[in-house]
Amino acid sequence: MEFRSVEYMEWAKLRSAAAVNLSQSGVTGLSLKDLPIGLDGCDINGDHPYGYPPLLEAIASRSGTVPDAVVPSLGASEAVFLACAALLEKGDRVVVEKPGYEPLLSCARAMGAEIHRWERRFENGYGLDLRDFEASVPDGTKLVLMTNLHNPSGTFLPRDHIRALAEGARRKGAMVFVDEIYLDYMDAAHSRTSFGAADNIFTASSLTKVYGLSGLRCGWILAPAPLARKLRRLVDHLFVVHVFIAEQIAARLFPHLDAIRGRNRALFEANRRMVRDFVASESRLSWVEPPAGILAFPRVEGPLDGNGLADVLMRKYDTSIVPGGFFEAPRHFRLGFGVPPDVLAKGLANIHAALAL
Repeated sequence: MEFRSVEYMEWAKLRSAAAVNLSQSGVTGLSLKDLPIGLDGCDINGDHPYGYPPLLEAIASRSGTVPDAVVPSLGASEAVFLACAALLEKGDRVVVEKPGYEPLLSCARAMGAEIHRWERRFENGYGLDLRDFEASVPDGTKLVLMTNLHNPSGTFLPRDHIRALAEGARRKGAMVFVDEIYLDYMDAAHSRTSFGAADNIFTASSLTKVYGLSGLRCGWILAPAPLARKLRRLVDHLFVVHVFIAEQIAARLFPHLDAIRGRNRALFEANRRMVRDFVASESRLSWVEPPAGILAFPRVEGPLDGNGLADVLMRKYDTSIVPGGFFEAPRHFRLGFGVPPDVLAKGLANIHAALAL
C-alpha cells in the first residue's frame, strides 16, 4: 500500500482558518456543558469488544436494522478506509463519483485499485443517469464509492435511485458503499439509510457533521453479515476497541439527536434562502440548490475560477471557501453556510467584492 498526502485534509486542518470561515462542512461543535445528558456513571473501562452494546443497539434501532449489522468506526473517515481495505486488493476495479470527496479516491488508490470515474454532472443536478452510471462501471468492478448527500454539492439521491444504482452495480459484480454522513440534514421522511435497499449496499455515517459531536469520533458502518464480520477483523488490526467513555456518551445522546438537529433547522433554512438570493443576484455564479444541509457548490463564470476566487478571498478578505480543485472541479467552490447569519452575510459580501475585482 502507498499512502500519499490527502491534500484536502491537509488544507482543511492547516490552511482553512479565516476570520470569515465558509469552508466548514459541519455545524458548530457542542461542548460538554451543551449536552442534554448527565455523565454520572460513565467510566473509562468496560465491556465493549466490538462496540458498546447500548450504542450498537441505539444505532441499529435508529437505522432500522440489528446490532450485528453495526461495525463501529472512529468517525466516517475511518469507515471509508475500512470499506476499501475490506474489499480491495491491488488491481481491483473501483468506481468513484466525480466531483467527489478526496478520501474516497485516496483510500482506493492506497489499496492499489484501478480507479474509474462516474461523472455526476452539474447540468443534471448531480443526479443519477442510470445509463451513464452503468456505462462508467466496467465488468468485474469490486466497489462503487459515493456520498449522499453528495459531497461537495449537497444534493440528494432518493433511496429508490440508489437501489436502482446498486442493481446496475450488481450486474457488474460490485458492492456499493454510500457515505451518508450528511443524510440526517434531510427531514425524517427522506433521511432513511439506503442500507437494506439492496443486498450489495453498505453505508457509513457518524455524529459529526449534523450534530456537532465530532470530538466523540462516533462513526459506524452498516453492512450485511458476511461483510460485517470481515470489517470486524480489520478493526482488530487497527484500533482494537473504540474509546469506551466516548461510546457511553454517544449512546446516551441518541434519544436526543432529533432535538439537537431541530435546534439548527431554522438557521439552515434562513441561510439557504440568503445564499439562494445571493446566487440569483450574481451573474457570475450558478448552482444546483441543495434540498437541505449546509453545503453548496456554486460554479464561477468569468476571469476567476473557483480556485482563484478562494485565493483572492483568503489573501484580501480573510475569508475561507473550499477551492473546487480539491473536488476536481476548479470552476466551482464549496460553500459552507452553517454559520451565524451575520458571518454568512459578511462572507457573501466579500465574495461579491472579490468577483468584482
